[in-house]
Amino acid sequence: PGGGRALELAVPPALLGPGPSAGASRAVAAALESALPGPPYPAARRAAPAKVLLFRGLLEEPGKEGADRLNQGALYLASALRAAGVPVVLSDAKASRFGRDAGMRGELEALLAEHPDVGLVGISLYDAYFEDARALAAFVRERSRARVALGALMPTRHPQEALVHFGEADIVVRGAGEEALPRLAAVAGACPSGPFDDAARGALLEMDGTLAADAACVVWAGAETVNRVADLDRSPLDFSFLERRDAESGATFCLSRGCGSACGFCTSPDQGRFTAKSPDGVGRVLAAYGRRLRELYGAWSAVPADAFALGFYDDDFLADPARARAVLALVKASPFHLRFVQVALRSLLPEGGAGLLDPSLFEPKTRRGPPSGHAQVYLGTESFCDAELARLGKGYGAAEVETVARALSAAGLRQAHHFIASNVRTRPADALESLARIVRLRAQCGPAFGVLQPAIAHLKSFPGTPSWRALERDGLLGRVRLRGALCLEGHPEFDYPLVDRDEPADPDVAAWAEDLAAKGGGVDWEGEFDGLLFSWLLRAERLTAAGAEPERAARLRAAVDAHAGAARAGAAP
Repeated sequence: PGGGRALELAVPPALLGPGPSAGASRAVAAALESALPGPPYPAARRAAPAKVLLFRGLLEEPGKEGADRLNQGALYLASALRAAGVPVVLSDAKASRFGRDAGMRGELEALLAEHPDVGLVGISLYDAYFEDARALAAFVRERSRARVALGALMPTRHPQEALVHFGEADIVVRGAGEEALPRLAAVAGACPSGPFDDAARGALLEMDGTLAADAACVVWAGAETVNRVADLDRSPLDFSFLERRDAESGATFCLSRGCGSACGFCTSPDQGRFTAKSPDGVGRVLAAYGRRLRELYGAWSAVPADAFALGFYDDDFLADPARARAVLALVKASPFHLRFVQVALRSLLPEGGAGLLDPSLFEPKTRRGPPSGHAQVYLGTESFCDAELARLGKGYGAAEVETVARALSAAGLRQAHHFIASNVRTRPADALESLARIVRLRAQCGPAFGVLQPAIAHLKSFPGTPSWRALERDGLLGRVRLRGALCLEGHPEFDYPLVDRDEPADPDVAAWAEDLAAKGGGVDWEGEFDGLLFSWLLRAERLTAAGAEPERAARLRAAVDAHAGAARAGAAP
């Protein structure tokens, strides 16, 4: 495959299996190995599109704040389907709980019984949820004739592996799905189940970024392409899908995609790219949301004050400063206020960037109450140590992190910094440097400075990322802990590791990261720093007294000596 050719790949009859089985997976794998140009197909016949089942928040963790809210990805897809005249059904099922929650399975079974004409199911697939998502898809396939289409990160980065190992799937879509899914609904409506007929294959061959399979063939339709929406203003958001539970604590929007950073662990297909709804497009979104609030509550006076809060959960809201200023001006002139924005720390450099974010934008304009205390600015900081920031490919150092933290704090903006505590190469000195800076910033900035909790104790290096490739280059892939691997006998080229986390090579850092992970939220950072200094000093003394592991003892003692007392004194660590 390559060069934009559209191919049908024939499967040897001896490899055919009954439905989603190892035999069918071997058939898919064999077909992908022996790609042959396919014949032209007639255009797909016209038919009513299939009803599509989507999930409101498939990958949200139950119990977390906002877990019951309609996910932005689902809203984009549902809106595009409705705009194309495709009927949509939404389910509340969650992948992570589906296998052990009988009530959730019963609700989905009842929904499928109520809508027996569901012909296509859209599933967002991430590495962390592979097994759970497959169990959900099998449940649906047993109770309906619906085809299954996969999208999101894993199919985008590894489409062949996703199709080979997710036996319940018919179709994989790479990248943005809102332009592809209505066309797939038309295919599913014309060819509702079983093998794709010639007309369906012809329709699939016209779609870039799509890989499809049945028991007889694989259709590679420019699957080397990643779908992207050239103009996000063309992607509608239909707020009639919003319910009260989606609005009562405010709306969370993703109105841009991608950012300008090049983090080594990033799995986004839009890394280094940025596209967004224009300020005019954002204005239309806010107006539509406002109208929906009045519909939901009957009158403006009945709308909860929190419902006027807006969260911009973009990868980097400030990636385009001119656009960001225009959007913030819209918010300022509207009845709405900001609940939070998510930004890349580098977009706030070199001066700290607090001037872009007026603290008054975060103040409610109706029925003011006491401040919520929640973070107003989320930053993908990841570390407070120079060596770690370089390893993660962040493009700035610890001094720049401190500049931004102090500037935001001086402006009165509450911030939450994402913190990845360890990776394969983290040394004791690195861990103590990050903790020392966190403690010092907490002392200097007061309650405005915060670290997002629970902290991320371990980096995860996923296949294909720069982080993974660097470990592979240095012979360190053995330090990546796997929860399993997707394998198909006879086809090792499709082996796919399911990553749990990176394991620090240093035994003392590894033990600390385990302890931090076990604590979850509520970490006392001052206590964490002091406790680590003390425990590592004791360990160094014991190793020295025993004459054991002198290099390890010296490494621990040097790290402790370099950082003891520095955070409280305000000196450079």
